[in-house]
Amino acid sequence: MQREGKMKRINLYKILAFIISICMVTPHYAISDYIGEYFDGISPDAHIYRYDNKKGSLPSSSIDYENIDSYVHYYNPEVLNYWNDWENNKSSENIYDDYVAAADNLYASAGSSDSDLQAGIANAQGDAMMIQADKNVVDSYVNFLDYYLKEKKLVLATKILDINYHKSEYEVLNAEEEYNEAVRKEESADNALKYGSGTEVEYLTAKKQTIDARSSKVAAESSRKTYMRNLLINCGMAYDADIFIAPFDLEEGIDVSNINLENDYQYALAHNVQYEIYRRKRNNARTTEVQKEYDILIEAAPKNIYNDLETKYSIILDLVETKYNREIAYSLALSNYTKAQNEYSAGNISEKEYMTFETNVRKALYNLAMVKYDFKIAFEEYNASVMGYGNS
Repeated sequence: MQREGKMKRINLYKILAFIISICMVTPHYAISDYIGEYFDGISPDAHIYRYDNKKGSLPSSSIDYENIDSYVHYYNPEVLNYWNDWENNKSSENIYDDYVAAADNLYASAGSSDSDLQAGIANAQGDAMMIQADKNVVDSYVNFLDYYLKEKKLVLATKILDINYHKSEYEVLNAEEEYNEAVRKEESADNALKYGSGTEVEYLTAKKQTIDARSSKVAAESSRKTYMRNLLINCGMAYDADIFIAPFDLEEGIDVSNINLENDYQYALAHNVQYEIYRRKRNNARTTEVQKEYDILIEAAPKNIYNDLETKYSIILDLVETKYNREIAYSLALSNYTKAQNEYSAGNISEKEYMTFETNVRKALYNLAMVKYDFKIAFEEYNASVMGYGNS
């Protein structure tokens, strides 16, 4: 019966591995498919139109990965505040006028002062006020771009929360298995000590491993709760709402061979929202000091955009190697387990040795699943940068 139970468990692992492999077989998309969708035609009306009629069709009892941008747009308190603020303050020209009026008063005060020192101070204060005026004048479209970029970054952060939530579910399952295994080893060490076939050191070591495994289990459960809580909040829901976090195709759209770093950089440069904000603020600037500040940012932006993409691409390449190695490790663990089944049936290895092979399969499968979640995050971050939502 024990052997039958073990066979059922390893069959479960095989089924899980098969399900994961099926989830990976999905069509890929090219970054070029997105060209023209966002920045070339980006406008307040286009942004609002993109979400028209979607609100009523969003599930209220579940969060679906493909609809996260809509949840954030419609329900996130920060985003709602962004667009309410933009609608009510489409231009800050009035702020600029107030600063200029204050500067003019200071200049007038300097002109009427009998003291050169007081006149110099008033003129310096007037110049500082004009610079502040220049920094605070933002036209309606720049305000829109600023809030648009904040929303896009929040969408990316929320997607990563969703990915990490599902990843944490695996971590909890693995931590539970590790804890149960540690408990079994502690019980075995305790029995061995009682019957004189084990030592106190072995028992204390096993007991310490159980304590550590329990701590890891608690930490994993806490992380899962935190990810879900923050995911719900970002989607504008109550942190303790009874919401189903729907699964998704883990590697949808991932195709490393489809990445062309140079082409992606050119697209990112032309569509980087922060870069466009700098350019427009530079064009709006009236004082030389502020113009120079934005000239520095504009000059540095292309290199920063490229470095950002290159770093994220390097992470993807590292994950390619890690994933490849873990696939080999899983295949090897599975092969060794198959051999161990025969050896155990023939009485050539002990039950303890047999269970070690079974554990190795579980751990290898867990490690492979983890890198696939990391892959998803890395691609989301890379694609966000290509689409113009990265740093510059």
